[in-house]
Amino acid sequence: MNTMEHPWRRPYGGYHQPRGLAPDDELTRVGPGTPGGEYLRRFWHPVAMASELGDAPLPIRILGEDLVLFRDKSGRAGLLHRHCAHRGTSLEYGIPMTRGLRCCYHGWTWDVDGTCLETPGEPPQSRLKESVFQGAYPVHELDGLFFAYMGPPAEQPPLPIFDVTGQPDTKAATFSILIDCNWLQTHENGIDPVHAAFLHARPGATSFGNVFTVVPRLDLMETPTGFIVLTTRRWKDKVWTRASESVIPNLAHIPMPFENGEHPRMFGRAAFTRWVVPVDDTHNIYIGWRFFSPTLDPFGKGNPARCGKNMIDFPGQERERDPREAQLDPGDIEAQVSQGAIVVHAAEHLGTTDRGVLALRRALRQGIRKVAAGERLPLPASPSVDGVIPTYGHDTVLTIAKQDGDESELLDGISRLVHSTVITSADHPREQRHAWVEKRVREGIARL
Repeated sequence: MNTMEHPWRRPYGGYHQPRGLAPDDELTRVGPGTPGGEYLRRFWHPVAMASELGDAPLPIRILGEDLVLFRDKSGRAGLLHRHCAHRGTSLEYGIPMTRGLRCCYHGWTWDVDGTCLETPGEPPQSRLKESVFQGAYPVHELDGLFFAYMGPPAEQPPLPIFDVTGQPDTKAATFSILIDCNWLQTHENGIDPVHAAFLHARPGATSFGNVFTVVPRLDLMETPTGFIVLTTRRWKDKVWTRASESVIPNLAHIPMPFENGEHPRMFGRAAFTRWVVPVDDTHNIYIGWRFFSPTLDPFGKGNPARCGKNMIDFPGQERERDPREAQLDPGDIEAQVSQGAIVVHAAEHLGTTDRGVLALRRALRQGIRKVAAGERLPLPASPSVDGVIPTYGHDTVLTIAKQDGDESELLDGISRLVHSTVITSADHPREQRHAWVEKRVREGIARL
């Protein structure tokens, strides 16, 4: 390496560091008309928890647009552009009617689809209401979350329903956390499992268990909806292999953060499903469902009461913390937000542990460029035989005697066996997948 050509690549090279590097606008900008924003508008996104919406409209900001979410007195939900098309008054002060939302200023009333129902100050013979519409987006309520589609109406896909909802003996709590940085650096955290060995398991940390201190072996597999990042660890007489699932563009199914690697587990499903939804270029909401069941959490560490607005029940996700406490015991939010409002990819130096990050950026860029070229995106993965989309995020802990010497080949073989079996199991009904995976994994382990 010629350090004279690159003087910042030598000791005390701070003076020579490259200046003025710009963010990757293609991946990070989300407003109307931006390549990334147009791409993201082709998907359904959760935009609020149902618990946030009371009798009055709820002002929200999503993908750089100011909106109001409301429920009229007939129980229908609507999502409108915030400023009334008449004179611009904010509809956060609107009045829910039996049908639609009435502007407080002059009484113009808007249906959930943006149709003007009344212009009461106009003459009785006026036909003005027939020619004016309020900006509106389709909205759907599902299991305590409101989802919105903000793209071209002709390209609206079906709302995806995943198999993690409605699991037997499982309860779900909703959560929504506002994070003060670009959406992508928050989303990338979920497919960067190696950080857990350092951020969440370092000496003095209050986060995860001792098993996380083992730096895992890393791999990646494609799925019909995106990919899974695989981590495999040897822990005493156990081999723990985990799949953190990324569903393109901004969804992840993530296993239990309290796994200790001590007890056998087979195909333990995701403990939370979350989306990272851009608020604008420099803010996002981390929103989704946290799942609770004795099977997922035999240790009893979960706490549904700690899930809700700006909180979830495991450390490192708190929005408001004492600065000194955060500095001494940083968590995910500190790691993400401290990268800057929009991290500059050109200043990064990525390594082998960043396979998930690279795969995500590559997939997003491909989708963004398809939309920019005028192509329609393929529909989300088709539901399985029982009508829901299969998911692949999980934990499996197997009792396997420790070998002498290097176990790399053994660990990689176990990882490939387990995760390829899980992917193949998607053809089976939800209630049959666990038994099918267990049978095939045990047969495969016997042949290793």
